[in-house]
Amino acid sequence: MKIGDFSAKLSLRSSFLESFLQPESLRLDWLLLAVSHDAPPSTSTMDDEGCPRAHSHLLSWGYSQLILHLIKLPADFTTKEKMTDICRSCGFWPGYLTLCLELERRREAFTNIVYLNDMSLMEGDNGWIPETVEEWKLLLRLVQNKSTRPAPQESLNGNLSDGPSPINVENVALLLAKAMGPDRAWSLLQECGLAVELSEKFTRTCDILRIAEKRQRALIQSMLEKCDRFLWSQQA
Repeated sequence: MKIGDFSAKLSLRSSFLESFLQPESLRLDWLLLAVSHDAPPSTSTMDDEGCPRAHSHLLSWGYSQLILHLIKLPADFTTKEKMTDICRSCGFWPGYLTLCLELERRREAFTNIVYLNDMSLMEGDNGWIPETVEEWKLLLRLVQNKSTRPAPQESLNGNLSDGPSPINVENVALLLAKAMGPDRAWSLLQECGLAVELSEKFTRTCDILRIAEKRQRALIQSMLEKCDRFLWSQQA
């Protein structure tokens, strides 16, 4: 099947489902049904305080595709907020984070991402990368507070060494250095009182990033000089 044909069929299916689930309140009923059937137990998705268990966003849900499709359908703000609350209360974290992004509930999302303890949630094209210095500070505070908790959260199979790369000060600092540059990252980490917690790996990575930045600046400077010489030659 060609990509164009597939996109057309997907669009037709979405339009049909959207028209079928009218009024919008009916979507909430469908969403409640979808998250209630063939779902993992709440004890696997949330702790006693209602916070996400580590890696519980990776659990299998029988109707996950339908749930994601329902929450992505156009709806008014109030309906979207109710969908967010449903996903939150049932522990369907992929849908909850998707809705948080749509509703600009970024602080709330970062708080729960730290509990989920999976760095891949903040990497890649669809990752939750902080967009401002204040968001980076928030994330660093959340990670710092998490590290002071009396007991670490276990992964799904009970083995702390297994599972995705954890969200800790070191890994967030490396992400910060790649996003903001090593020097600005170091200043921010010092401001937050976290520089002393970093390992030699972070220092080596920053040195590599500095070398890469110098080479990139040199390459850009060389290209500018070549463009300048070419323009002068055209005017001669």
